[in-house]
Amino acid sequence: MKEEKKLQERCGKQNPFSVPEGYFEGFADRIMEQLPERESREVPPITTWQRIKPWIYMAAMFCGLMLSVRMFVGEKASTDNDTTEASELADEYIDGIINQTMMGDYTLYQYLTDANAEIYK
Repeated sequence: MKEEKKLQERCGKQNPFSVPEGYFEGFADRIMEQLPERESREVPPITTWQRIKPWIYMAAMFCGLMLSVRMFVGEKASTDNDTTEASELADEYIDGIINQTMMGDYTLYQYLTDANAEIYK
């Protein structure tokens, strides 16, 4: 604080920077005179292809995306039996599935025998 007071006493509170008189009058005109002239170009007409090109590109992109997802995810081959064979599942998964169904042995046996009946085919 003491240093600030000393500086203010010594230099005063006046702003030492000033703008010359009339500097901003006609400022824009002087700048525009210094700029080079630009050549005006004619705008070429937009063709129909140029108008629909982004839409066609977007449709092609979505088709490619759908095809790549189908290729990576794939579809399960349909067979006469849509049920998963017990041999296709690992034994560790079968035990967990049976435990989560909370079925007794008899109920599970009855369900499995009914699954092979004609009404489910």
